[in-house]
Amino acid sequence: MVLEDKSDLIEKAMKVVKSKPILINLLARRVRQLNKNARPLVLRDENEDNINVALREVIAGKIYPVFKNKEHNNKTHDEHNDAIEELYTP
Repeated sequence: MVLEDKSDLIEKAMKVVKSKPILINLLARRVRQLNKNARPLVLRDENEDNINVALREVIAGKIYPVFKNKEHNNKTHDEHNDAIEELYTP
């Protein structure tokens, strides 16, 4: 597997989660989980760091934010500013 440049991954992830603060929060939560040995939801290269794994999970639609105000969960990620209540991983 060829490791992608982090800036390319961020650009692709921003197309999925349009709000930068929400993306940062989502990635921070997921990296914490991966640091505690959570199972990656995408194939992982042995030299790949956890932030790249989390970014690729966002791009693949494997993780996404769940918001405190449940009515916002059906909107696109750029239509609201609610804080993330939890991280959804299947």
